[in-house]
Amino acid sequence: MPILHLLRHGTLLPNPERRFVGQRDIPLSEEGRRQAHLRRKELFALPLKEVWTSDLSRCREMTAIILNGKSVPVHAEPAFREIHLGRWEGLTKAEVETEFPGAVKERGKDFWNVAPQGGESFAMLARRVLPALLCRLRTLKSDEQALLVAHSGVNRIVLMQYMALNMQDLFSIPQSYAACTTLRYGPEEMDELESFCLRLFAKS
Repeated sequence: MPILHLLRHGTLLPNPERRFVGQRDIPLSEEGRRQAHLRRKELFALPLKEVWTSDLSRCREMTAIILNGKSVPVHAEPAFREIHLGRWEGLTKAEVETEFPGAVKERGKDFWNVAPQGGESFAMLARRVLPALLCRLRTLKSDEQALLVAHSGVNRIVLMQYMALNMQDLFSIPQSYAACTTLRYGPEEMDELESFCLRLFAKS
């Protein structure tokens, strides 16, 4: 039964104006690096076959700190980037409401299907993340372990599908900075993941 360790990157540089982040390439803060070193103490000793990571710098740095001194294949993939917020990225909520009147309220009613201008909905994020995860998991043999270092939105999508939660429960899934969850993918879990991916594309 393959084992996946699902890790969120650590704390980012301060964002006092609460500007939308999305895929902006913001690095870890010193606190984020400290969190990475703390996670290293528990993850370094694991017999990891591979590490998969978002190609954004905050995840690559988190990965580098954890694996420092350990020889493991690392695959940085755009498929595991955070949700793309399009023209909202770098703006405050007030600025978005000024430039795109009503858009924040519209998205708030249906995060799953409504995307920011030029960005992704969470359904679109799921269609990007879950097939990539399925392909990677299929490369693991029974009892082999892998680490995925990604983002809040990405990890919540993975956990929502794994726990068979409703889409509206997405934001009820805890995902603090440097949160780590271990998931076991037996034949039943793999079949459910494949079926979920097929349903996602059937609805697109």
